[in-house]
Amino acid sequence: MAHPVVAFVVLVCLPILVYRYLKRRTALRRPPGPPGLSLLGNTFDVPAPNEYPWLKYHALCKQYGTEILRLNALGTKIVMIDTLRAAVELLDKRSSLYSDRFVSAQDSAGITEAWSTATTGASRKMTHRELHTGPMNKYRPVLLNNAHDFLRRLSSGRGTLVEHLKHAIGANVMKIAYDINVLPEDDPFVKLAEAGQQCIGRCTTGGVYLVEILPFLKYVPSWLPGAGFKRQAAIWREAAEKQLHVAYDDFLERMVTRSSKLGKAGHCMAQSLIDVYGIGDPVTEKHLRATTATVYLGGAETSASALHTFFLAMVLYPRLQAKAREELERVIGTNRLPTFDDFGSIPYIDALIKELLRWYPIVPLLMPHKLSEDDMYDGYFLEKGSLVMVNVWAILHDEARYPDPYTFNPDRFLKDGALDPDVFDSEDAAFGFGRRVCPG
Repeated sequence: MAHPVVAFVVLVCLPILVYRYLKRRTALRRPPGPPGLSLLGNTFDVPAPNEYPWLKYHALCKQYGTEILRLNALGTKIVMIDTLRAAVELLDKRSSLYSDRFVSAQDSAGITEAWSTATTGASRKMTHRELHTGPMNKYRPVLLNNAHDFLRRLSSGRGTLVEHLKHAIGANVMKIAYDINVLPEDDPFVKLAEAGQQCIGRCTTGGVYLVEILPFLKYVPSWLPGAGFKRQAAIWREAAEKQLHVAYDDFLERMVTRSSKLGKAGHCMAQSLIDVYGIGDPVTEKHLRATTATVYLGGAETSASALHTFFLAMVLYPRLQAKAREELERVIGTNRLPTFDDFGSIPYIDALIKELLRWYPIVPLLMPHKLSEDDMYDGYFLEKGSLVMVNVWAILHDEARYPDPYTFNPDRFLKDGALDPDVFDSEDAAFGFGRRVCPG
């Protein structure tokens, strides 16, 4: 008799307990957000790539008067962070809950599979080792030499600004990562860096592709609406494979040649990592390939974005260009070009760089994080499994922190001729939050 009684109690009580649990969760206060349709939810509130998603998400946050916005697109729960306070509290202070990865355009294009080791602990340790200030100082002569070459090419009157920028960026990243001296024209490694830069730029801006919001799109045909990213997938996969192997294999070949001739290897990240971790073990080599590719692609993308923004700002604001030039001539004179030793003596230039990162962030919408446990913020319930994104553009255009935020104004970072420590440093937001912050 005991078993039927137990079974009856379980059958009666279990649904009641489940109902009470679900009712309690449903009753919890959730962040504000637009009302959704019965089945589709907020699918039509998710902006398309050409709608500048960071602008639309910020507008929704303004409309609902909230720091964090809630959306639900076909069951995918989205939390959009719009303020510095919320980003620091959730992604920095509670980083253990917000460090899981969500499906991204990279995953859906097959890039993550190709670079599966790039985000592991071992690879990130390698990356941090090479990108700390001390190790990076040894590459300053390379950066100065290529900067001077860029100025010579620019003043020659041949070619375009964009062409010269591509060459300069490719020359920097290839020399630093692999000790490759690029050709003056039509260098294959410069083209490789450019292709990788475009690939990374399109894949690493969060919220641009619907597949990040609706993961099932990974499995639909490329001709369907919302699956446009799949038409780029083959190109991205090919680019990812080339970034991993072409330049690294060239370095290994030159390393063997140098060894046979008892030559000395030049300074580069690949050589530095091999000196520390060795070579021969397949797993270690996989980490080395992923780390060096990540470093040079990250460097190419961030450099390209910042430099294009710089030239745009200087054209739009010639008065500020003249002010920066006046400081340079006053501090270093007119008989030489600036060097890294001049930093600290040119506060207006320092402020100008910070304003570049604020005015047009390199990544306006960070790659999605995934909430690994239920959480609460300011009385709002944040559900486990939610896709969490940070609107860096909104943070760096906060009118309370940066008055007249749409105007390019380096003086906002200055006080009495020096950098103002009371103004939030744009670099602290431009490169991300939490455990997935950009290491460089």
